Amino acid sequence: TPENRDSNIPKLDAQALYDLGGQLTTFNLISSNYLALNNITIGYTIPKKWTAKIGIESVRIYGSADNVALWSKRKGLDPRANFVVSDNAQGYSAVRTISGGLKVVF
Repeated sequence: TPENRDSNIPKLDAQALYDLGGQLTTFNLISSNYLALNNITIGYTIPKKWTAKIGIESVRIYGSADNVALWSKRKGLDPRANFVVSDNAQGYSAVRTISGGLKVVF
C-alpha cells in the first residue's frame, strides 16, 4: 500500500510470478492440519413416571448440529475446501446446521 511500502508480506495473487532471486522460501508455508467437530446429536426421553401423571405416553427432546467447529492455523481459509486458480472457481465452506425437536406421544 502507499502507506506501508516496507512490508515483507506479499499480496495474495495466485497468478503473479515472484522473483526470489533463485532462493527457496518457506515464508508462505502453513500447516494444513486441522481438527473438525462435524456432528453432535443429543436427546433425552423424559421418564414415563413423570409423563404418565399428565396423561402423556412419552416425551423426547432432541437436538443435532453439523459442522460445529474447525480449528486450524490457516486463518481465513478452510483447509477442507478446494482452491484452484480460475475465473469461475467456486468453493464454499461446509454449512453449519443446527436443528432440534420435541416429540410428544399421547
